[in-house]
Amino acid sequence: MKKENVGLLGEWKAARYLKKQGMRILKRRYRTAHGEIDLIAQDGGTVVFVEVKTRPDGRIGDGAAAVGKEKKQHLRYAARHYLASHPQEQVRFDVIEITAAGLRHIKQAF
Repeated sequence: MKKENVGLLGEWKAARYLKKQGMRILKRRYRTAHGEIDLIAQDGGTVVFVEVKTRPDGRIGDGAAAVGKEKKQHLRYAARHYLASHPQEQVRFDVIEITAAGLRHIKQAF
């Protein structure tokens, strides 16, 4: 399976999981000039920016480890861009990691 298709499948699984947790998906693949956010969700009064890392052959921790300093900067930039037109006081950055071991949701990852 192509890398992009693996990523899309992971995002679909993550969105389905978040919905089951009671969250509402606001945006998928939100793009700006300097970054992309895989999923933007509403968790009660909090807007959640979600980075999804799919590593079908990986171990627990492989996906989360891939969200380094530069990626975090891009996510923060994209989040500021989104918040400029959708003001919100409470925000959170989560990572969802999908590996051979299953799905792991890391709330307030950074």
